[in-house]
Amino acid sequence: MKKKILLIATVYRVGDRIYPIIPELSKFYSIDLLKINEMSSEMGWYGDNDPRILFDKKYSKFFNNIYDAGFKSSRLNPSDFLINFDVSGYDLILYDDDRNRHGIYLLYEKIKNTNCIMIGNVHGNWWFPEKSHIPQFHKKVFDFASVFGNKEKNSHSPNDYIFTGGIPSNDELQYYDRTDDFILVIVNFLGIMRNTVPDHFRVLFDETFMKNSGLVELQKEYDKKVVFKLKSREAHPFPDKDFQYLHSIVPRELDYSIIMDFEDNNQLICGSNIVISAPSTFAFKSIQKGIPTILIEGAGTTGNFYDFSGLVNLDKNKILKNVETQIVNGRDNEFISNTIEGGLDFNSTEVYINKIKDFLQ
Repeated sequence: MKKKILLIATVYRVGDRIYPIIPELSKFYSIDLLKINEMSSEMGWYGDNDPRILFDKKYSKFFNNIYDAGFKSSRLNPSDFLINFDVSGYDLILYDDDRNRHGIYLLYEKIKNTNCIMIGNVHGNWWFPEKSHIPQFHKKVFDFASVFGNKEKNSHSPNDYIFTGGIPSNDELQYYDRTDDFILVIVNFLGIMRNTVPDHFRVLFDETFMKNSGLVELQKEYDKKVVFKLKSREAHPFPDKDFQYLHSIVPRELDYSIIMDFEDNNQLICGSNIVISAPSTFAFKSIQKGIPTILIEGAGTTGNFYDFSGLVNLDKNKILKNVETQIVNGRDNEFISNTIEGGLDFNSTEVYINKIKDFLQ
């Protein structure tokens, strides 16, 4: 009889990094799915194209049972469904995040004195040793935690409960050809969100960004259209306002388009000639693919990117020069090897599955 795994899916853009292991995992184990919070059918989507529809289409057939614990099941006020959910019989619970949210701690309380193992996954590129969620929530919502690579694991002490699982969703990049069609700008916080953004995000995507990023100069130099990729946010569910604001600040001479929830982010990345982004987990895709990638210091959490050669201040001259340097130097294999387990050979899925097998042997 196959051993049983429960996958807890809470936030699409967080869990999407591990969801691609589902088909391979189902070959060896019986899997159930528990949807909660942003992945619950009770919640309306806050962007312009609901990625949960794609999730259901791709993965539903691999689950034996699918449960919905509802939306707004908070840590302090969990849903009745979650309170009463029976986790007996599972050998492993796989949680797509590492934070003590949505009442997940209740499930951990139920299994912590059993033979069932609970695994958390790093929230994203949110690594500073002093800010990591992982030590904070170890033995509260998980027994073991997956991080991207050895650089991140080695920043924690002790770290015997941390393993390196890479970024499985990036493995499929190996099957996409680069087409170099456009300059991709991955937007973090817009200027319209200024009063709600933490102070340490000192660079917003506003008029100053447009002036100092060198987008007009890059377009003239490389003769490519600019595509802005907006981030849909549950805390700012106003996609129309985001589009309108961005249209209002883009230079008139720039040839551009704007998208938000794109169906295939790997395809989007591989259509890029250059990527300009805040430090973001999304940006690992272009780095792994060898696409010149500029990360703007202060526009996001630096985390794993502290030693990336493309991390620069918002200065058009530095950006233009760094792009040229990356074109000459090619893919930064040393950075990838130290930062993403399986990132060089696009085999993070295999690495992650083998870790699961080790836990369940």
